[in-house]
Amino acid sequence: MKQDNDHKLVKRVFKNYRYIENDAFAQYLHEMSLKGWHLKEWKFWLEFEKGECRDIEYAVEVFQKGSEMDVKPGLDAEEYAEYCRAAGWELVDGRRKFCIFRKISEDAIPIVTEEERFKNIRNAEWIRCLTSLLSTVFIFGLAGVQFFRAGSVLILFSNMLLILTLTLAAVLVYETTQCIGMAVWCVKSGKKIRGGERLLYGKCWGQYILYGILILILIELTVIWGTEGGGNSMIVLWIWVGIVGAVLLGFFFYRPSRRENWVIQLLAGLGIGIIWCGGLAVSVTGGYGNGEDMLTAVGKLPLIMTDYRQVDEEITFADYKERSSVFGTVLNGAVEYGYPPEATYSKAGETSGEEWRRLSYTVYRTDIPWLLEQVWQEEITAGNLGDHDWVIEAGSGYEKWGAKEVVHREWEDNFLYIRYEDAILTFYATEPPEGDQINIVREKLGL
Repeated sequence: MKQDNDHKLVKRVFKNYRYIENDAFAQYLHEMSLKGWHLKEWKFWLEFEKGECRDIEYAVEVFQKGSEMDVKPGLDAEEYAEYCRAAGWELVDGRRKFCIFRKISEDAIPIVTEEERFKNIRNAEWIRCLTSLLSTVFIFGLAGVQFFRAGSVLILFSNMLLILTLTLAAVLVYETTQCIGMAVWCVKSGKKIRGGERLLYGKCWGQYILYGILILILIELTVIWGTEGGGNSMIVLWIWVGIVGAVLLGFFFYRPSRRENWVIQLLAGLGIGIIWCGGLAVSVTGGYGNGEDMLTAVGKLPLIMTDYRQVDEEITFADYKERSSVFGTVLNGAVEYGYPPEATYSKAGETSGEEWRRLSYTVYRTDIPWLLEQVWQEEITAGNLGDHDWVIEAGSGYEKWGAKEVVHREWEDNFLYIRYEDAILTFYATEPPEGDQINIVREKLGL
């Protein structure tokens, strides 16, 4: 609440109503007028102005020619308002397909018949439900594609990813249930209307379930990005959320026309997409290349190249990630020494004569046979190991690694896929271990 320069008190209240809650919306505005708060305008929130306590009747109607893009009454709604004024109702404000009227005549007649009102609400609510469901299916599909690109099996090795997937599925279930419930409501309400009954469009509490789910998703993403992608990723997420929030606030305060709205949303979406991609690039390239983060990663790595061979170069990159779930664990480790061939200059700006060495590995552990088989199939597929590309290590290869199966790419001897009874190891090294060095690797990785 604040006091303006004209000494009038203003109260701003955030409320959100569905089209089938028209009567509840109007009743709320009526109760506010009894307390001396009278609706001034509807921006991002309902803005009330303090005045005398009055018994003002409100009507909230669905305007068929309105659009979900409308953030204020359009020309068609203004023309409609002239008709309603003649019937004793004054248009106060509107948004989307909502039009809010204040009764200004004692002998005011209903704006629409019960049949027309039901038809308008039913059509608008159906469009809202189906649009929301299709949007959820689209977003869920995109999320699924991203998960499968990253390796769908990783979901099963992270409790947080499992919870996030289940939460996203809950949104889909909620939206589907809403559509089914809407269909049932339409049938029952249609019978009542045809029987001459008057429908009461009261408050529905189901949408608060959705709000809770969406907040939970945001918290889960924050935790996942903070732990999986590092602090940079979490910051990028909240910057993006802040930008989207600021854009939405701008829409509701500026309140552009429908045509302007399309242009602004297109430009805003493009800008947010660029910022999102740029932020992801920053968060992804941050890594463990320098400083304390790299030292922390090195300290956590169970295996580095110097554990099994002599390396003169300093560590220039290190990465460590470990996930766990009720199904098993997966560990990712990588360490580099010196600079890659394309890095022709050292930190001091002089040509670097150092050799570049890299060690990277992933260890999957699970006691579930079908999951281990799924991991194996995904890994060899990701490594482009078709039937004609398989190179199976000789018998000595099995014995050296103590594994059930050892294969590598036809064109790459340094990248091995090694399968055990309860684990799978993918292993790359510019200088692979040999002889007793393999035993050191196995001991360090617990294989």
